[in-house]
Amino acid sequence: MTRGELIERAVFDAVEDLNAQLPAAQRLSRTRATPLVGPGATLDSLGLINLIAALQRRVEDAFGVRLTLAEGELLAGGTGEVSSLGGLIAVVEGMLDRREHA
Repeated sequence: MTRGELIERAVFDAVEDLNAQLPAAQRLSRTRATPLVGPGATLDSLGLINLIAALQRRVEDAFGVRLTLAEGELLAGGTGEVSSLGGLIAVVEGMLDRREHA
């Protein structure tokens, strides 16, 4: 499995962790196009925070790296960067890239 596939898997596994806590109408689909904020999004702010917390655990398990996703780069670009699961995957990938090259 490639590094990109591992990141995507960590994000989608975090979605499953979150979905287990949500009513059916608020559950997220495991696709890159799934909206996190804005039109079509089903998560409230607490749901988004819970997704980020689950993702931090999944990234640490998969890569042995502790990322702080709730601050810095994730929020620096505003909600536009992470408006979908695909955007969230890209942000995590960028953060891991920079950490490897630091």
